[in-house]
Formats: sequence, C-alpha cells, structure tokens
Amino acid sequence: MTTSDRTEVTPVGEQIQMEEIAASSPPKKVKRVAALAFLPASLALIMTGFGIIIPVFPQRLEALGLGAGTLALMEGAFGLGTFLFSTPMGVLANRYGRKPIVLFALFGFIISNLLLAYVNTAPLFIAIRFLEGTFVAGFMPASMAMVGDAIPLDKQGRWIGFMTTAQAGGIALGPAIGGMLYQSWGFRSPFLLSAGFALVAALLAVALLPETLPEQVRLEELKRQANKRNGIKGRDSNAPKLTSLALLFAPLLLLDLGTMFVYPFSLPQYPFFFKDTLHYSPSQYGLIISAYGLAVALFPMLLGRLSDKGSKRLLVTLGALLGAALNLGMLWLRQYELLIVTAAITGIGSALLMPALGTVYLNATSDQNRSQIMGIRSTAISLALLIAPLTQAVAAPWITPQITFAIAGGLSIAMAIFAIYAIGTVRQQAPQDENALANNTVA
Repeated sequence: MTTSDRTEVTPVGEQIQMEEIAASSPPKKVKRVAALAFLPASLALIMTGFGIIIPVFPQRLEALGLGAGTLALMEGAFGLGTFLFSTPMGVLANRYGRKPIVLFALFGFIISNLLLAYVNTAPLFIAIRFLEGTFVAGFMPASMAMVGDAIPLDKQGRWIGFMTTAQAGGIALGPAIGGMLYQSWGFRSPFLLSAGFALVAALLAVALLPETLPEQVRLEELKRQANKRNGIKGRDSNAPKLTSLALLFAPLLLLDLGTMFVYPFSLPQYPFFFKDTLHYSPSQYGLIISAYGLAVALFPMLLGRLSDKGSKRLLVTLGALLGAALNLGMLWLRQYELLIVTAAITGIGSALLMPALGTVYLNATSDQNRSQIMGIRSTAISLALLIAPLTQAVAAPWITPQITFAIAGGLSIAMAIFAIYAIGTVRQQAPQDENALANNTVA
C-alpha cells in the first residue's frame, strides 16, 4: 500500500515542483546569451594552446629516435581517452550541469601539458596523451549543449560558426607560434605557453561562464536517479536510452565518423613527408596547417548564418568535397604556395560542414537529452580519432605517404556522397516539436 501510493504520488509531486521552479525562476535568456560570448573566447584560448604543440611532437620524437608509428600511437591514445569518456561526460553534464564539465576539461588540459613538457619516453608520451583525451572529452559536448540550451533555433548556426571561428583561430595561430617557439626556446616552451593559455581560459570560465542547464531539467534528472536507486518507476520509465538515441542518429554519427577519420589518418605522414620529401622546416609546415585554420576562421561567420536558413544537405556535401583538397594536392603538387592554397580550400570545406552538421544535431534535440546526444556524437568523433591513427600505425610499413593521401581524399569524396542520404534520413526522423523528441526516439 505504501509503495503503491509512493509510486503514484511521485509524478504529481514532481509536476508541482517543476511548476514552482518555473514560476519562481524564469529563464534569463538575454543575460545568458550575452554571458555565453565568453565560450568561444575560451575555446579560442584552449585551441591556440592545442595548436602550439602540433609541429613540436614530430621534431621531439625524431630527436628521441622515434617516428611516425609513435606519433600515431600517441594520437590513438588521445582518441581512446575521448572515445571512452565523451558519452559519460555528456550524461554527467545533464546531471550536474554544463559548467563543471567545461571547467574539468580546462584544468585537465593544464595538467596534461605541464606533464608533456617534462617527459622523454614513448610510453609516457602515450599515457599522458590518453590522460589528456580523458580530461577534454566533455568540453565539446558540454559547450554544444550550452549553445542548444540558450540560443534560439534560428540563430544556432551562426553560434556554431562563432565556435568554429574560435576553434579555427586557435589552430591558425597555434602551429606557427609553436614552430617558432620550438626553434627559439626549445621543446618545453610550447607546452608551457599552452598550459598558460588554458589557465587563463579556466580562470575566466570560473568567473564569467553561466550555467545553462535549466533547473527543472536538473531536478528531474536527480529525481530520476533517486527513483532508480529506490526501485521506483516514474514518468521517466519510457525515457529514451542511450542506445535508442544512438540508433536514431546513426546516419549522422557515421557521417561524423567518416569525415573525422580523414585528418588523423593522414596527419602522422604529414610532418615526415614535408621534411623528408619536400624539405620544409617546422615553421613552413606550421604555416600550411595554419592556412587551414585561418580559412576556417575567416568564413564561419558568413557560412554559419547560411546554416540557419540554407540547405544543410548541400552545405555538408560541399564541405566534405572541399575537405579532400589538401590530401589530393599532396599527391601532385610540389609548390609551397599551392599547398597553402589547398590547405585553405580544405579549411573552407570545414567551415561549411561543421556549422551545418552541428545545426542538424541541435535542431533534433531537447533540454532533456541534448548533452547525451552531444556526448554520443563526441564518442563517434573520438572513435575516428582512435582508429584512424592506429590504422595508419599498422599500415605505415606497407604503404607510401602518397597512398595514405589517396585513401584520405577518396574517403572525403565518399562521405560527400553519403551525406546526401544521411541528412535526408535524419530530417525525416527529426520531430517537428522539440517536446516530442523523446516519444519519437523511443518509437
């Protein structure tokens, strides 16, 4: 009798509490949106720090008698960390809030960079890169969930464009800075500066970054966990499971997997091909990578706005096609200036693809499952970051760099063709009303 009453009353009590919270804590959308302007700035700082170390690793590994295989294993370890922890971090962001997950990623990035500055053996490099992947796994799921929480649907594309600009700006500045620091002050200086950038971002996040997870959603999640521990079935018994969400978004997840596989698969061959075949210095190599990031930084403001009103299928398809430019250029071009141009074209492709694809995800989510879906998406991306360099590590003794570039370019073209199907399928399944997502997902 008592158990039955408790089970029946709990949903009513939850509804009353939700209504009280809604009445006493009205959303402050304008204030939150203004405060969220800090989020792209934070991402720019951390990505600058990340970009600083890109041209440094190959030189350091070569000085230690190591090569492309070790670099591939390091990138695979980073991918393994993000793969294992992206979805759990997304779940935690829905339970405890977005801001704590962002802060955990920032402070973790500081720790990992300080450690990388003082190790000199391959096993430690690989282990710390795994730790770094674990730390930063929740940054993008929580950040994207913040955009979905606070930004209206008709402006999410441009905000993803802001995020893309911040990310690309860091990538554009970082490698060039890292190459010059390495040549002038040695191996440790890029890592120490990277940690310094992350520290600034973390301190600003503590002071300025708002929590965007609605209080009623947080309370619902806490009650759901309490009911689950007590064996009580409430209104959430039909809530979509992670597997159901993954199946609903499977075409998009496969598209993410394929497009994100390309770069980490070919990346381990870049520095050695540039150095041994084209005889470029670390600074020259860094400028080629910076051309990619600079192109992405210049275009997302315009292209993000296109994602709000234009054809997302067309934008994603064209973006994937342009993403093949650098790898195909590496097959035939030997002029430094032309390689910079192809890197810029590849960057334009990313600027088209990322805001459009991100908007497709956010348009099909709700407050109740947004961070979980973003976590699942990050898991798919992390899987690409994991298997791509490991595939390169296994294949490197048997294939030439040119074969690597041909495979990567061909995969970009294949993903462009697949995008025509994937975007259409998800659009057909996506609910017309955000509140109906859970029911549609279960069905």
